[in-house]
Formats: sequence, C-alpha cells, structure tokens
Amino acid sequence: MEFADYVRLVRKWLWLFVVAAVLGAGVAYVVSSTRPDVYRAETMISVGGFIQSPNPDSADIRTGVDLAQNYAVLAKTYEILEAAIQAGQFPLTPKDLSEMVDTRVLANTSMLVLSVEYTDPVLAADLANEIARQLILNSPSNLTPAQQSQLELANAEIEKLNIQLQDARAQLQLVDSQIANAQTQGERNLLQVRRDTLMQQINQASSNLAEFSATVAALQQRTNSLDIVERARIPTEPSGMSVAVITLVGGIVGLGIAWVTILVIEYLDDTLRVPDQVLQAVGLPVLGTIARFGKKNDDYPSRLITVHDPGSAIAESYRTLRTNLLFSAGSARKQAYIITSVGPQEGKSITAANLAVVMATAGLRVLLVDADLRRPKLHHIFEISNRTGLTTLLAAKPLEKESATLDEIFPSASACEECLQDTQVNGLRIIPSGFTPSNPTEVLGSALMRRWYEAFLSANNVDVVIFDAPPALAVSDSVALAAATGATVLLVVEAGRTRRRDVQQAKEQFAQLNVEIKGIVLNQVNLREAGYSYGYYYYYYSSDTSSPSANGKQRQQPVAQKTRTE
Repeated sequence: MEFADYVRLVRKWLWLFVVAAVLGAGVAYVVSSTRPDVYRAETMISVGGFIQSPNPDSADIRTGVDLAQNYAVLAKTYEILEAAIQAGQFPLTPKDLSEMVDTRVLANTSMLVLSVEYTDPVLAADLANEIARQLILNSPSNLTPAQQSQLELANAEIEKLNIQLQDARAQLQLVDSQIANAQTQGERNLLQVRRDTLMQQINQASSNLAEFSATVAALQQRTNSLDIVERARIPTEPSGMSVAVITLVGGIVGLGIAWVTILVIEYLDDTLRVPDQVLQAVGLPVLGTIARFGKKNDDYPSRLITVHDPGSAIAESYRTLRTNLLFSAGSARKQAYIITSVGPQEGKSITAANLAVVMATAGLRVLLVDADLRRPKLHHIFEISNRTGLTTLLAAKPLEKESATLDEIFPSASACEECLQDTQVNGLRIIPSGFTPSNPTEVLGSALMRRWYEAFLSANNVDVVIFDAPPALAVSDSVALAAATGATVLLVVEAGRTRRRDVQQAKEQFAQLNVEIKGIVLNQVNLREAGYSYGYYYYYYSSDTSSPSANGKQRQQPVAQKTRTE
C-alpha cells in the first residue's frame, strides 16, 4: 500500500478512530481513577562477601553474580513469605504476598533488589525489609551458632587487644622519653628493661590481633553470603503512571486496536471502492466516477439529477463520463453504447438515463433504448408509457430507406409508431422496453435486433444510441446484445458492493464472445474513501438568462457548483 492508501483509510474510518480513542481513554480513566494508590518499597541485598575484600577473586565475583539469580527465585518461595508474615504479623496470606513481591538482579552485578507493592506505604517498607531478613535467616549461607559465637568472641578480643596496644604504645613513648632524660647509667638500664618488656607485650598483642582478625575475615568473607546493602524506606509517592498518562495510553491503545481492526476488515473486504482498485483488479479504465446522491427511498424520476440539478457536482461527473467517451471515440461520426452492470440494482439504468441527458444537452441527438426486457426502468425514470417499445419493434422489420429519419424507418403500424417517445430534454428520444417476451436472450441476440441496431445508427437524426441492458452475471441478455450489435460496452460497478471476482467474471463472460468492455463506470462512490473532497463551493447567478419554472414564470435560480480536489 502507498501512503495515499493509508490516508484514504484514515479518512474513511476516521469515525472509528475517534470512537476507539474515546472508549480506550474513557475505560483507562475510569479504571485508573477508581483504583487505590499503590506504593513500592525496595530493599537491596548483596550476594557474596567479595565486596568487602580489597582484592576480590574473579571466581568469587562470578559465583556471586550467578547466585543472585537463585536468590531472586528463593525470595518468593512459600516458606520465606510465610516466615515474613508470621514474624511481622502482617494481615496477608503467602499467596496474596507473592502477588505483591517482585525481584530483579541488577545487570552485571550480584545486587538483588527485592520490591513490594502495597496500598499502605509503611507496610510496603516493612514487608520488603522483613522478607529480606527472612531470606538471610533461611539461606544456607547463614553462620552456625558455633561460628556466630566464635565471631563474637573474636570481635570482643580484637576490641580488647586494640585497647591494650594503645596503652602499651603510650607507655613505650613515655619510657623512651625517660631514657633520653636519664642522669645515670643504672637508671638508664632499668628503663631499658622496662622498654623491652613493653615491646614484647606489643608484639604479642599484635600477633593475637592478627590471628583474631584473620578469623573474623574468614567468617565474614564467604562466597555464598547475603547482606542488606540498603533497607527499604517508606515511599512518599505512589508508584506507576499517573491518571493522565494512563488515560493517554488507553487512547493510544484504542487507536492501535482500531487500526488493526481496519486492516483486517480491508484485507477481508474484496469489494471495489476506488478507481485504483478497479484498475488493479480487471485492468479496465474507470471512465466515470459517480458519487452517492439522493436518498435510498427516492423515486426514479427524482434521480434524474442531470435534469433537476444540472449545475451540481454529480451532473458534472456525468459530463466527465460523456467527455471521456467522446474522446475515446475519436473521429467516429456515430456511437452506440451498451450500459450494463455486474449485478442488479447497481445503478445502470440511472447511469444510462443521466448519460443520455448530458449527451443530448451537448447538442448530440441521442436515442435511448431500454433493452432490459426483464425489469425495465427507463419508463419509470422519464415517466412515459411502456405499452409499446423495443419488443414491439422486434416483431416487425425496419423500413429500409436511404437518408431516412428515425421516424421514417419505423413500420406504418400504429403500435410501432408509438414506440418512439419524446422527452423533456431536447435531442433525447426513448424507445421503452415494451411487453416482456418469454425468451429475452434470444430476442436481443437475434438477427432482427442486429437490423434494428443498424437502422438506428443509419438514421440521419441520430448521433448516439444508448442501450440499457440487463446485469451481465444475472442473465446473458447483455452479452447476447453486445455480440449481435457490436456496440461499445460500459460496465457499471457499485462501489463498496460489487466484488472483485464478480467484475472479473463479467469481463471473462464478454471476452468469451470476443466482446471488449470499453471501461468502467464506478457508481455510488464515497468521496471520502476515494480521496476526493468538496473543497470549494461557489455559486453563480445568471442575470441575462433565466429558465422557466414549473408554473411557466421566469425565475433567476442560483446553482451550487462543487468542485472536487484529489
């Protein structure tokens, strides 16, 4: 899909985007505003004692990083959570607490972060700290009671030895000053003996201090050990996104769901809606694009828009179709067209009628023939009699006269003479369908139909002949008529209703008899889907010319002309 296709989808489904965004944002707002605030408290735990070592071993570091992943799982086990609840007497069950606890290991570290989310900020912090404490107490890295006693004894002895060393060094400093001030050799010898004794005490205390320090270091610096690096503090603000952000995210999610839904619908929808789709599907040019107009319950005469509102944009669309047809005809003096559709009720009769009107208003002499012998509509559109018509003519042969008018080629029978009827549009005459025969296909494909077709074209007061033929896939009448006459075929396709495969099948049906479809008339187009818009409106008034109104008076009438931009 090209960028223009995406723009077309957005324009087409804009209402769905708006509804989805409003619903998504509304639901998100209601849910977020009614939900109680949740607070997050976090405790950080260090795995391994290598952090306290000035020269940690790389193997100990790797082991601590690996162990942190295991402790992240152990922290959420039933035993740890139950022990934390019992120790803190929290009003929760282990199952409820497991839904509030989350653990994660900081990347490339042995730091385990244990977090708890709860509606009470104080309880959230207490729960996080208690779970961390229970994890340490129940972990295999804990010191045994004997090791704990040994550690406490060593720390006490280290404290005593530090005091002794401090006193001994103070006494040694005093003795050194006395030796320097001694007056006699005997006094100096006594002080020297005192000094030697103090040095022995200092050396012994330093040796004992080193042994106890080594014991403490050995007990504390274990690879598999847990220590709380940072206790959880009471959070002051709720965690997560604010109500405004959640509402915005809800609206964005709604837009995303709407977009996915639209893509699925468009993928499954094989109807033809825009000219580009028609060209890609069947390789036929779109000679005319007629937008939707009127109401579904409008009667047939009111849909003759080229007569009732000739200055409208819809009438201009029919004039564009006329221009394309005449341009494609080149220098041909006379033309004949068969207007058919893929299926019933796609607007072929309305298209044929309005096309005939705009051709007549362009100065051409048009003969409009209702060749739909099953469900004729032209006599309803133009409000004329259908007592006699094409089937009446097909019961008689046309009169062969050179340089004859249309009236002169009709047989002298009164019934045949009444088949040709005038309309309110100058230059447009109609032959209705007449009575319904039992074999419409054979009648339209007969040699007599061919002779009448040639007679219509040979009339010196006829420039264009337009046949309104039955739907191509419903019956084979239009194919038989096209094969018998060789007239140019136009296929009317209703946008948003006619399926791609049906148009392809209709094209193949005509191709089997070597009949080529000239082009497509895309009817009932949604301008927003097709990428058109009525961007400018202008009104014009004619002060010099006026048209007679229904009551015969002259009136000056403004006509709204809408131009379209693509």
